[in-house]
Parts: sequence; C-alpha cells; structure tokens
Amino acid sequence: MIDGNIQLILQIFLYFCSIGSPPYSKCYNVMQLKFKNPVRPDLTNTIQKRNRRLQAFFSAKNLDVRLHGDAQNPLMVLCGCVGLSAYVHNFDLRLLDKPNQGEVMKIYKLTEIIQGTREEVVDWIQQYPQMPLFRIQHSSSKLFLCGFNFVDREQKLGRYPVFAREDYHIYKQREAAEDILNMLKEDGYDAEITEPDLELVKSHVGPVTFIGFQE
Repeated sequence: MIDGNIQLILQIFLYFCSIGSPPYSKCYNVMQLKFKNPVRPDLTNTIQKRNRRLQAFFSAKNLDVRLHGDAQNPLMVLCGCVGLSAYVHNFDLRLLDKPNQGEVMKIYKLTEIIQGTREEVVDWIQQYPQMPLFRIQHSSSKLFLCGFNFVDREQKLGRYPVFAREDYHIYKQREAAEDILNMLKEDGYDAEITEPDLELVKSHVGPVTFIGFQE
C-alpha cells in the first residue's frame, strides 16, 4: 500500500513538472522593467512585490496599463500612449490632479486584496489631465525604437538603431523625440513620431484630456 502511494505521489510530481507551475498558482503579467538606477539588493524583492501588486491593481479592473521605465518609480502607461498622472510611494498608489507635481486626489493601498473599482479609476482618468506620450516608429513596419547598438561596442563605432514591438522608448516631450528622430534621419533611417492614439484610448476608457497638447 505504501509503495502504491509513493508511486502515485511520484506520478503527480512528474505531471506538474511536465506542465510547469501547479494549476492553483497565479501569475500576473508584469512588464519587464529596466533598472535605470541601482537598486539596493535588500530592496529588490520589495520593489518586485510592489510592482506586481501595482500591475494587478490595473489588470483586475480590465485596464490596459503597463509599467515602464524605472522599476523604483515606474511610469504607468495606458494603451501604450498615455502616461497616467500618478505615482507609487512604498505600497501606496497616489492619483494626482495633473501630471507634474499635482495634488493627490486619491490614494489606494497596494495590498493583497485589491482595492477600488474600474469605475472609480476611469472617472479619475476622465476628470483630470493625463500625460501624452510619444514613440518613434519605423516607417515601413509596426516596430518602435527601443535603443541603439554599435558594430564596434568598445570603440562606439557603427551606431545603428534597434526597433521592436515591446520595450520601446517612450518620450514625455515631443521635442525630445524630435531630436532623436533628426539623428535617425541623418543616419539615413526612415522613421516618424507617433502621436497618442486618442481614438484607441477613448474606446477603452472614454475621452481623456492633456495639458498643452494639440492633435
């Protein structure tokens, strides 16, 4: 009887090994973040845990929001083209009344039990200005600029751009994107700046407003 139980346990173990994680585990789709600033090793696990909860906060509300940039202070990007007027402090998500140095309108605790509703967050997105974001797209494809590389990395010679569908560069100021675009054109590359897709955003959360932005 004992041998039979051991054989059964072994079969279950091998089954789970063949399919990966057990079915009761839950994984959140968290965008890989680039650590622009060094992170103390003792804080790495805490930051990852906080960002998982932050991503889960939006995913639970069926909001297309991804985390981008600095893992310690991630930019929350809606529909790939709108930066939310919000930031995280420890395990608090703070929603502001404007993108830069705004007043805090609402605070959500990033706990295991997810707070808030989709309606609450959508109302805030519609009520207060958000931040337009810009990308540089390769003209003959749906790929976006994600960085540069060199034929000779040691000597920094033979610079060439790298385009991809994910992990692309996002620019908060159009002028910054224009500077990079001009450099690309000087190197002979055909690219263009993509404006925020307001129709896409509107179909997802309704109309949004920006400060000092014209279509």
